[in-house]
Amino acid sequence: MNGRSRRDTWIYIFAIIGVLVAMYVVYSLLTAGLQAYIALIAGVMLLVGNLPDLTRALQQRQLGTAMMNTLIGLALIAYFAGALLPWLFYPLTILLLLAAAPLAINRVDITRAYLSVGRAIASQARHLLRIRQRTL
Repeated sequence: MNGRSRRDTWIYIFAIIGVLVAMYVVYSLLTAGLQAYIALIAGVMLLVGNLPDLTRALQQRQLGTAMMNTLIGLALIAYFAGALLPWLFYPLTILLLLAAAPLAINRVDITRAYLSVGRAIASQARHLLRIRQRTL
């Protein structure tokens, strides 16, 4: 009987923590400034309006205006999400804008270098995770 009451206590504790986190998320969304909502709307409009050009550009493996608009749209959406978790989404916003900057000045080769470095880092991370899973 004592074990069951401890389990119930932990369930109540996790439920209270879940309710507090949900209240924080709702509060953050309600208190996000008007500029954050405008950024969200503009980002979604950029992504939706740019989708046909982006699919064409990805099929032809060309980086250009479509990719730049997509990166900027994602940065605007990440800016809005920064109202919830600023330490996670604001750096992502800056990285997305830095990736879009060379495209704005017509330096596609720099963006290709960014993408290849990103792919290499992701590949190394996957490789390290596989090695770690084998050792466990």
